[in-house]
Amino acid sequence: MKEQTEKLIAYLNLLGIRISNNSFESRMKAQKLAYIIQSLLGEHLYSFNFYVRGPYSPDLARDYFEHASEFASGKSSYKPSSDEREKLEHAKAFLSNMSLSEFEIVAGLLYLMREKGLNEDDAELRLHELKPQLKLEDIWKGTNTIKKLFLTSELRDKIMGELKDELNSWDSASNISLKGFE
Repeated sequence: MKEQTEKLIAYLNLLGIRISNNSFESRMKAQKLAYIIQSLLGEHLYSFNFYVRGPYSPDLARDYFEHASEFASGKSSYKPSSDEREKLEHAKAFLSNMSLSEFEIVAGLLYLMREKGLNEDDAELRLHELKPQLKLEDIWKGTNTIKKLFLTSELRDKIMGELKDELNSWDSASNISLKGFE
């Protein structure tokens, strides 16, 4: 079995997800999850194109048919690093309860932003153009899910530090301004 397949199965194990090639829904979920996982980890496992239902990899499709029993059982010899485990444990809370439509939205938005270079607003509008059956409200929820998926503790601490610095500057400015009224 290829290293990329071993890795994907191990990552899916960490998320508590098994893939069966017996249903369209499971195969579609595998496609979207694989794209989301490699985006989260910054690792290229498969090449994807944007098809009718979002990111799709013919190589991944071939792998889950060729290694159906491994995908279904979670059999993999790959041992994820502590960094990979940490990122996927964080993501598990968001990914474990998502519907197929939510996977399609999140993976589609990620693809449009990462592969096509669109900013958040343009990606939302483009996804709605490509998939007019999707509600804008659901697409916006997808954007919020992406933000939560990629919000690491380091980034959160940096944002909070910057907000604290900005609030201190405002407080200082308002104190100076108020002294003029004394």
